[in-house]
Amino acid sequence: MAVAAATPSPAAPPLWSIGTKDTNTAEFALGPGDYHAYRQPGVFIVGQSDPKRDWPYVQPGPADAGWAPGTPQTFEVFFALEAAPAEGCHLELDFADTHSSDPPKLRVQVNDFTTEYQAPKGAGDASVSGEPAKGRPWAIRLDLPADKLKTDENRIAITTLSGSWVLWDAARFGAPAGTKLTAL
Repeated sequence: MAVAAATPSPAAPPLWSIGTKDTNTAEFALGPGDYHAYRQPGVFIVGQSDPKRDWPYVQPGPADAGWAPGTPQTFEVFFALEAAPAEGCHLELDFADTHSSDPPKLRVQVNDFTTEYQAPKGAGDASVSGEPAKGRPWAIRLDLPADKLKTDENRIAITTLSGSWVLWDAARFGAPAGTKLTAL
């Protein structure tokens, strides 16, 4: 007897995505190497925002005071669901690289669900300076219970709590078949 999976298959197409998992940061704001122009965190409204305009390829941490604010930086994604899913969902956060000696500790919040991750040491500064393929990719996959999502607006927040930068490769949200987005 087959048992239905509690979360959607990673092979299923995502309900939404920001960027493409390809270790290329050119599809994001400031990418692939203009990190010195960073001024504000990414805010992405699914169905309205453009990664090239609204989602910087680099997310600095508190250790990046020389070229960034030197404080924790929170990138946010907002999306609305027509109805809360009956089964769990998953969030995949793909990074092209992390800082080689002071990688950040990240807090990931999905509505009222919160967890933290220590990023591994990355490959070096070539990736942040325009050669993302020289990075050391890293990913977070977060399985979300259905009761953590809601009808209408949902918020995902990714915060660099300590350390230095991460480089974005993609963010993807997978949901059970039949889950539908609606306008915010």
